Amino acid sequence: MTRSILAGLTEFALTALVIALVILAVLVPLALSQPDPLEVLRLFVLGPFGTIRHMGNILEAATPTMMTGLAATIIFRAGMFNLGVEGSFFLGGLAAAATAVLLPLTGFVATPAAILIGALVGSLACIVPGYLRVRFGASEMVNSLVLNFAFLFAGVYVLNYVLRDPNAGALMSYKLPGDFTLDRLLQGTRLHTGVIIAFVACLLGGIWLYGTRSGLNVRIVGSSPGFASHLGLASSKLLMQAQIAGGLIAGMAGAIEVLGLYSRFSWTGLPGHGWTGITVAILARENPFLVIPAALFLAYLQVGGDMLARNLDVPSEIVGLVTAAIMLAVTAAAIFRHPAFLRLIRDIKGQEQGA
Repeated sequence: MTRSILAGLTEFALTALVIALVILAVLVPLALSQPDPLEVLRLFVLGPFGTIRHMGNILEAATPTMMTGLAATIIFRAGMFNLGVEGSFFLGGLAAAATAVLLPLTGFVATPAAILIGALVGSLACIVPGYLRVRFGASEMVNSLVLNFAFLFAGVYVLNYVLRDPNAGALMSYKLPGDFTLDRLLQGTRLHTGVIIAFVACLLGGIWLYGTRSGLNVRIVGSSPGFASHLGLASSKLLMQAQIAGGLIAGMAGAIEVLGLYSRFSWTGLPGHGWTGITVAILARENPFLVIPAALFLAYLQVGGDMLARNLDVPSEIVGLVTAAIMLAVTAAAIFRHPAFLRLIRDIKGQEQGA
């Protein structure tokens, strides 16, 4: 057990080293092009930790991507590359807003009901491509990508013809009642109780995936379908369970985002948190426990980039460049599938087996 943990820490250390080198490779040339290179590095690296408000901004930005990252992790672990997490997030936010505007709910049941309905409606964007894959063998990646935009157009139609406030001056819903809001946690920021839900969800997701029989079965189906069939596992059922779980989590994330940050629903495009969640899942090596630091890290990069854009003549797109370079590096087979590195991991685990 100790050697397995050591092997995991070795891979984590190499990942951290690669990320640090990528950030330096992108930031140093950028800093040298500015009048005060050290100020560029200070703002980007240390600025997000400069005040309580900035640290609250990190947690705020990481809240939706923790949950969408968890959703993508569960789906990917089942062996499906379902991109419906983005559509689920959008539908979850729309359904939560519709619940708040259309249903006469008040008191302590209002917010949980909106989140539950958002999760149920949002899950459709992951369930439909998953069912088409299991039932007809259709590509879940292609179907989910197309259906994301189909759900977006359907959602904009609902917003325009059902939820729209004609007096708002723009395409947005009626104002959400006060009972349909999440409490703020940190004064001076928009950090809300959704961050607690996100942390707990990731921890419970990790416990389920690694500590229960159903989680083990899902991992077996995803990593070795042939072996799963040999064991007599109901692969189709397990695949659909993973799609349902991922869709529910992503839909819940969208509902929490709307109820925690917005007074009206106004999304006329896909918000992007689902795509970022997929990035988080890949960066976390599809490990629910590592989704938390991965989401916090990407949020840290976002806050640092925003500070550069506000205080210096540096485009905010630098964050996208850094993130893209990191993704290329941490998924590079030339690094993490290099024979020397794989031999090191085998030697560490082999010592445990020999003992």
